[in-house]
Amino acid sequence: MSVMTPWSIGLDRTVTEADRDADGYLTAEVLGRWITEAVDAYLAQCHELHRQAEGYTLARRLSRQPRASLLGRPAEVLVTASATEIRATEFTITVRVRPFGGDEDLPINLTCRVSIEDSVTGEPLDLSSAVRDEIVAIERAAEYMS
Repeated sequence: MSVMTPWSIGLDRTVTEADRDADGYLTAEVLGRWITEAVDAYLAQCHELHRQAEGYTLARRLSRQPRASLLGRPAEVLVTASATEIRATEFTITVRVRPFGGDEDLPINLTCRVSIEDSVTGEPLDLSSAVRDEIVAIERAAEYMS
């Protein structure tokens, strides 16, 4: 039994031969690119975040990327992203990569912590209520199921 949850971003990717290593597994580079694309797509929705970050550094800290071979040899993958935690100075985007049409059907997950930091001191700024409200609104409108 699996539980499907709504996600704000959903990127369908067809796996080509160029995306595979010599053993037919997805390469780490391709997986990393797709993860980055999902985080970028999520952040592109965050206009208030970008407004508050003007003149500062928008920092991203990805968790360790799982081995791409855990996805097996899929024909397609669905890469989803949503904010799963909001704290005073940062929020977390969770990315799920779900394989289809291969020898594995279990998804892999990782997180990306996002914050606005002072460019000189590296100290994080508190996220404004406008940023937090925008993230909540984005999540309420989530429509991709994974």
